[in-house]
Amino acid sequence: MKISKKIIILALLVLGSPFISNAQEPDVTLEFENAATANQLVRDYTAGLQGGDVDKMNAQLHDNAMIHGLNGALDSLNVIQHKDYFMNSMKAYKHAISGDLYLPIKVENNWNEGEWLLSWGTNTVTNKQTGKEIEVPFHTVSMIEDGKIIFIRYFYDLLNVATGRGFTLTPPAE
Repeated sequence: MKISKKIIILALLVLGSPFISNAQEPDVTLEFENAATANQLVRDYTAGLQGGDVDKMNAQLHDNAMIHGLNGALDSLNVIQHKDYFMNSMKAYKHAISGDLYLPIKVENNWNEGEWLLSWGTNTVTNKQTGKEIEVPFHTVSMIEDGKIIFIRYFYDLLNVATGRGFTLTPPAE
């Protein structure tokens, strides 16, 4: 009886081991076939922003692109809304990008599988009417598909934007 229990336990372990070994770590690489294309797409998008050329920015976007995180919103924008957003921004502000850094990365075997371009920098936003500048550190995550940007997530320092526009923080009452 002891032997049959041991055999059953051993058999369960052996049969269960493929499930344990199938839990794979994602494959991540910085060198892949489309890395240079991904890098250039986001650089061209950024150059469009800095040059005030919304059409150049939109030319880098896939027809079905979704853009998240602009204006601190949890909402997403499609390509037409993205164009409208930046047309309004360009009327009032000049954007100057500095300290920018770009990192292509490819992820496989994970929920975020795809070819990505991560970027960081500082966007110095100047109000065209007042000349007032606000430095905004940023990070974007862009997914590249079919030679275009299909997804962008913006992360930036909203506190810099708010205080730069004259808002103040009031500590909570204790």
